[in-house]
Amino acid sequence: MSYAQKIAVLDEIRVRPTSFGNRKVRGTVSFTSGDHEKSFEVIYSYNGDIEINRNIAGLMMAMPAINFTIFSKKLVLDFPASKADLEHIREFVRINNREVFVNKLARRRYEFFRKEYLPVESDITEENSNGITEVVATEETEGAVPVNHGDGSKSVAVLSSGGKESLLSYGMLRESGVETHAFYFNESGSHWFTASTAYAYYSREFKNVHKVWSNVDRMYRFFLRNLEPIDQEAIRRKTDTYPVQLFIFPVYAMALVPIALKHGIGSMVLGDEFDDPREMPPYHGIAHYFGVYDQSHDFNAFMSGYFESKGIDLRVWSAVYPVSGSIVEKALVNRYPELFRLQRSCHSCRSINGQMVPCGRCSKCMGIVMFVLAAGGDPADILYSKETVKNLGELVSRERMRLDSDELNLMKAKLRLSSADTGNLEHVEGIHILQDEKEPFEKVPENFRENIQDIISMYSDGIYRIENGQWVRTGA
Repeated sequence: MSYAQKIAVLDEIRVRPTSFGNRKVRGTVSFTSGDHEKSFEVIYSYNGDIEINRNIAGLMMAMPAINFTIFSKKLVLDFPASKADLEHIREFVRINNREVFVNKLARRRYEFFRKEYLPVESDITEENSNGITEVVATEETEGAVPVNHGDGSKSVAVLSSGGKESLLSYGMLRESGVETHAFYFNESGSHWFTASTAYAYYSREFKNVHKVWSNVDRMYRFFLRNLEPIDQEAIRRKTDTYPVQLFIFPVYAMALVPIALKHGIGSMVLGDEFDDPREMPPYHGIAHYFGVYDQSHDFNAFMSGYFESKGIDLRVWSAVYPVSGSIVEKALVNRYPELFRLQRSCHSCRSINGQMVPCGRCSKCMGIVMFVLAAGGDPADILYSKETVKNLGELVSRERMRLDSDELNLMKAKLRLSSADTGNLEHVEGIHILQDEKEPFEKVPENFRENIQDIISMYSDGIYRIENGQWVRTGA
């Protein structure tokens, strides 16, 4: 028995939409293992009317299930699915299986799995990383969907949260005079705490603010509690990452589709910031995305192509992908202070006297405090305590920071938390031309590109591209 066969402890995962209407979508995600069968009802509830059919409703059920397909021999789409659906979902499953294998089972950050289910050295192969999941549909369809209404080239939706990337993206697009929609995904757990401050403000101050409530986070816990390879004691401990779930943004993206169809939205804007490709080598020869496939250009291009294959005029892209988090923060602090004050990037926020307050201790918080200070902002504006700022150096030295090494070293040097040489770190404050690009911001649609680049250029320093493994300045 191969490792991929051993880890596939479920016979099948089955997804089936059961009802869908003007504002609510319901369905079941179930699994079987031998004679054992369990089912969970997944719900999406919108704050406005939507446009949907059974195919889209089924795909909304399928996206969260993909998180767990490496543990299953089969994924059954129990709804009308097109050849394009099967082709794209099979590729999603293969990629996500590989991401879970490499980043959760092999190169582990935390020990979430029982030892007998962990791969040994000889198990770490590309074949095992792909898993054995077969994707089938119970009914074929041409995959026709409702046609977008309106001029999608002039209408965008920003997947919104309390994070700096979505706040800046919304600010830039709105300033550019684009019809800008904000889309919030309200999971039933505390994850909503990070977004609720921004959502409350947007709802008061702006038009075209959409929200869907969903219990997909409870579905994730349902699977975690019932998967034999999971160490049940380990997953109860508080950590800064999920035990398995790496396929998160596709859930949000598919949930936005009914709103895009209803309102004629032509662009879905995600908050992907820059990841230095030099720090993403293969693992034992296995190419992967370090657990952030759904925040990569490859995902955006693949999702855009998937929508196009279904006749949906909806392009997926990021407005901030070529700049570091520190530049995103700098632009947000200095250009949109009213949006900056809504920022809650911590995933462990808690309510204190009616305000959502960040924990001030996790790696996410440490990065944000460094960015804000380097940008000339005041962390107190987003409710960080004086104690957190005072103890920043000690906290950063203890924490396993989740920043590219150049960005982390530059922030430490700027804030005098270390005496690192900044001679080869200047690119962190620039705009990066990626290896498949000829010009900056090529991945932003042309009709939005100039305004976004003009704004970002005010807060960045130079344009850089990789030459001989180093970022080299090529423009002013």
